[in-house]
Amino acid sequence: MALVGNIRDFGLSDFLYLVDRGYKTGCLHLSRGDEQAILFFEKGKLIYAARREGEQLGEMLIRQGKLTPEQLEQARQVQNGNTNGMTLTQIILSENMMSQEDLQQTLQTHTEESVYGLFGWPDGEFRFEQGQKPDLNEPVMPIPLPVENLIMEGVRRIDEWGRIKDRIPSTDMIVRFLDQPGAKAKGVKLSPEEWRVFARINGKDTLADIAQKTNLSEFDVCRIVYGFVTAGLVDVVKKPRPAPLTSSSRGAQPMEMPRIKKSLVSRIINRIRGM
Repeated sequence: MALVGNIRDFGLSDFLYLVDRGYKTGCLHLSRGDEQAILFFEKGKLIYAARREGEQLGEMLIRQGKLTPEQLEQARQVQNGNTNGMTLTQIILSENMMSQEDLQQTLQTHTEESVYGLFGWPDGEFRFEQGQKPDLNEPVMPIPLPVENLIMEGVRRIDEWGRIKDRIPSTDMIVRFLDQPGAKAKGVKLSPEEWRVFARINGKDTLADIAQKTNLSEFDVCRIVYGFVTAGLVDVVKKPRPAPLTSSSRGAQPMEMPRIKKSLVSRIINRIRGM
């Protein structure tokens, strides 16, 4: 019989603690409005988490540049011919397509970021299915993850999100450069991750778009952009709503979007480098 409830009454951190202490194996299903998440556990440790069901390991690794389509096809052929029920994770390792360390780091980062965002849910229905296991093609980590650090980091991020959301209330907002970076920009030195985000700012991509293009979590992108905002380098604005179609505009040629001036980005980058 499934265990059901609402995380408003029984927090996610409390549930993770009980799964860990109870040495539980199964799947925690979470839903809140249109959002959904699944967390799979094996003997109290987390082996896989995703913010949407049916996520395929192969497609995720191709998207992140870890596998080629040809390698994925080869792995699937091996899996189809295998009678021992090996997971795609196991086959990728056995065929030496990725090292265990690289695969573990990739899947662990994906899993952790999927979980951290759930700590901010004030409510949501949960259902724990005892003994349920993930599909053989789902991105299961080679090494299960203890939940203690997840709990501590998740709680820390709740506090940090509260501060960030005062300036960046949504990842659907657009980041744009200021014409004149403020005095606070003097002496700014950017880390490699900050440069990755900085280089993707074009005045039309949302924070969620930048996260997808940089393979960083939405939390990390918002944290970095929050620093840029505080330093007076950028501003965040609401995404404009599409103009409603009128009878005269339906047959008209689409207007060309104004191009973002590359010279502005270059001036800001050169100014930072020269400080």
